[in-house]
Amino acid sequence: MSSLCENLNQFAEQLRPRLPLWIALAVVVPRLVFLAVSPGRNVYGNAPGELAVAKNLVEGHGYRDANGLPNSDYNPGYPMFLAACRFVSGDSLMVIKLAHIAFDVGTALALGSALATVCSPLTALLFTAVFAIHPLLLLLCNNVNDEPLLTFLIAISFVTLYRALQQPSAPRFIQAGLLIGLANFTKSTAIFLPFFLVASLWLFTRKTGSTCLRHWAVYLLTCIFVLLPWAHRNYVALGHFAFSIHGIGQNLWFGSDPRIFTNHGATMRANAAELATEMADRGFPPPTSGNVFDREHWQLQMAIQKYKDLFHQPVTLAEMLLLKATRTVYASEDRPSGHLPLIFVQVPIIILAAGGMVRLWKRTETKTFAWLLMLYIGYYYTVVSLGLPMVRYFVPAIPFLLAAAAVGLAALLHTAEPPLSVVTNLEPLKQ
Repeated sequence: MSSLCENLNQFAEQLRPRLPLWIALAVVVPRLVFLAVSPGRNVYGNAPGELAVAKNLVEGHGYRDANGLPNSDYNPGYPMFLAACRFVSGDSLMVIKLAHIAFDVGTALALGSALATVCSPLTALLFTAVFAIHPLLLLLCNNVNDEPLLTFLIAISFVTLYRALQQPSAPRFIQAGLLIGLANFTKSTAIFLPFFLVASLWLFTRKTGSTCLRHWAVYLLTCIFVLLPWAHRNYVALGHFAFSIHGIGQNLWFGSDPRIFTNHGATMRANAAELATEMADRGFPPPTSGNVFDREHWQLQMAIQKYKDLFHQPVTLAEMLLLKATRTVYASEDRPSGHLPLIFVQVPIIILAAGGMVRLWKRTETKTFAWLLMLYIGYYYTVVSLGLPMVRYFVPAIPFLLAAAAVGLAALLHTAEPPLSVVTNLEPLKQ
C-alpha cells in the first residue's frame, strides 16, 4: 500500500502542470461514449414543457407554454438555454447534450482545482475519477433536464464564495451572489441557500472578524437583485410579484405522506388525489380557479396540516422523517429497479465523505473549506428530505459529497502506509 500511495502521489504531481486538461478529458470521455451508445435518451418529466417554451422563445412568441399561455411553471434559466441550443441546431438534441458535457466539465474543473489547491493533486484526481463515472451524473448528462446546468452554477458559486472568504472584498461577494442568483434562475431549490449560508458562516466567522456584515449584506442584496426582474415579469404577466410560484407547495405536500412519496408515476398521482379528497372533507377544498398560485397555497396548507397531525404522533413522525432522509440519497422518480445499485454506490461515498469532513475539520487552514462543504451538502439534504425525497433533487450536492469523499479516500491511502523506521525518523537529526 505504501508503494501504491507513493506512486499515486508521484503520478498526480507529474500531472499537476496540465491538471485541468486531464480533469476535462476524464469527464468528457465516458460521457461521449455513453452519448454514442445511447444517443436517443431522453425527454421526460418537465422536458417537453421546457422545450415548448424554448420553441416559442425562438419563434418570437415570448415565454409561453405549448398552449400559448404565459408560462409560470419553469424558471427561465434552462428554457432560455434550450432556446439558444434550438436557435443553433433546430430540433436536434445533440447540441443540448454536448453543452451538458461542457457543464459537467466546468463543475469538475471548479471543484477539482479547489481540491488541488486546498489538499493535493491526488485528491483532485480521485474526485475527478468518481465524478466522471458516477452513474446518476452520467444519466442526467444525457437527458434533457436542468441538473447539469444547475450543478455547474452551484459548484462555481461554492468556489467563488470560498475565494471571497479567503480574501474578502466587495467585488468577490458580488460575484458569489450573482452566481447563486443565476442558479435560482435554473431551479428554485437554492432560493434559501444564501440566507442559510450567511446565517451559519457569520456565526462561524464573526469572532475572527474575517468577514464583516457589510460583505454579507452585499452578497445577499446581489442575490435578491438578480431575482427582481423575473419577479416583476410574473407580476406583469400573472398578477403576482414572486420569483418562484411553482414547486414549493407541491413538493411539501407530496413529501408529507409515505403513500405519495414511496410510489411512482400514476400510482403516486392517484394516491395524492385520494389524499387530497380526504383533506377536502377536513376543510381544505381545492381552489376553484385555475391559478397556479392558489393551487400552490392550497397544497402548502394541506402539507402543514399533515405535519401538524404527525406532531401528535412523534413515533410515526420520526419513522417518516428517517424514511425520507434515507430515500433522499437513492430514490428515483420512476425506476425503483435502480434503487439498490445506487445504494451500493452512495453508501461508500457517504462513509468516505464523513471521514474527509473530519480530516478537513481538524486542520485550521482547511476549516473554512470544510464549513462550506458541510453547509452546501447539509442545505440540500435538509431541503430535499423535508420536501419530496428524491435523489434527483439532491444532485447539486453530489459533487460536494464526492469532493469530501475524495479527501477521505486520500487520507485513507495515506494512513494505510506503514510507519517509518527508526533509522528514517532519525535521519533529519543526523543532518
